[in-house]
Amino acid sequence: MPHVPGLPAAVQQEIAQVELRTAANWAGAGLWPGAVAEALSGWTSSSRDPAQRHFHPCACCGRSSRGLLDEVLAVLPAPAARALGRLIEPLDEDFRARSLPNPSASQDLPWWTRRV
Repeated sequence: MPHVPGLPAAVQQEIAQVELRTAANWAGAGLWPGAVAEALSGWTSSSRDPAQRHFHPCACCGRSSRGLLDEVLAVLPAPAARALGRLIEPLDEDFRARSLPNPSASQDLPWWTRRV
């Protein structure tokens, strides 16, 4: 199980279960072992430099790192989602601070894709 710094072992176990349960469809809506750690790393890089948005891990499935994290937050049990959310929140704040709203972006898109 890949290590996600800052998360308790129980939360990492929940994440690993979600990754393994959905691994059969990794190129669609599923994950793979280590997907959350990779997505968190990608979102960390994107939050530091929004001009260099990192698709996760190679853009083959078209999902961004932040999008994948959002998917995981939606399926984790509430305590695990809150713990992971506490790691994501400061990165979101950094991204917002280093980017600007795109007034021409569709409001149907996730907030992180509506910024430049």
